[in-house]
Amino acid sequence: MEAEQTPPARRPPRRRWTLRILVGLGVAALIAFVPPPVFRAIHTHGAQQLVDEVAMGRADLLAAQDEFRSPVQRLGAPIRSWTQVSCWLSPRFSDGDGEQDVVMFYWQQCALMAYEIYPVPADSPGASDVAEILGGRIAENAPSCSAILFDVLSPDYGASRADEYGPALWWTDPRGEPPADQPDRCTLPDPDDRNAAHVVRDLEGSAASGPYVVYQVRSPTGGVDVGCERRLPWIFSCAAEPDGFPVL
Repeated sequence: MEAEQTPPARRPPRRRWTLRILVGLGVAALIAFVPPPVFRAIHTHGAQQLVDEVAMGRADLLAAQDEFRSPVQRLGAPIRSWTQVSCWLSPRFSDGDGEQDVVMFYWQQCALMAYEIYPVPADSPGASDVAEILGGRIAENAPSCSAILFDVLSPDYGASRADEYGPALWWTDPRGEPPADQPDRCTLPDPDDRNAAHVVRDLEGSAASGPYVVYQVRSPTGGVDVGCERRLPWIFSCAAEPDGFPVL
């Protein structure tokens, strides 16, 4: 007769859970004590990759710009046009069972922007005049030096999702006085902006000091986790935005 085989001994459930907890604590400890410069280098590399990937969509962005442009052509030809990558930081909040509205990390978001700058007709310099020419309207509480032109483009201003191409159109007078809480509201976009990357110029006409219409199209937005400056190591909430970000 063959000898009966003894089944292998099973590890008690409590021992298995203890082992898993110890492994988890070990991994957490390794992460917690990684020097901040190492995390910063990892996040910087990821952000730079995002910028380069976003810049590759120029052909598709220009096709979308052509698709939306028709109503704007009533103003004639633009004097300046270019594309650039723009990036910004967005906080990500705790959604767990603990304290709410706590910033846990920041997300660098980037999009490729296409700009065209149009001079305003000399006999119709105001925002309301331009809105009438284009068959649109402006908000009643618009600042005196800048006004979004609604009901001109389709989709309208602010109606596009982050994963869609989004057009925008506004009138601006750089000579005007901006609102106190929006000091850059009346600034004319500039391809030499130090907060832009992968700038490609198409038209470079000179711009006088008069009012203009800005036609902008944004590509779908991409994003990547770039961490933050924390109060205590790794697992605690953020004290400030990550130093040196957004990376361009």
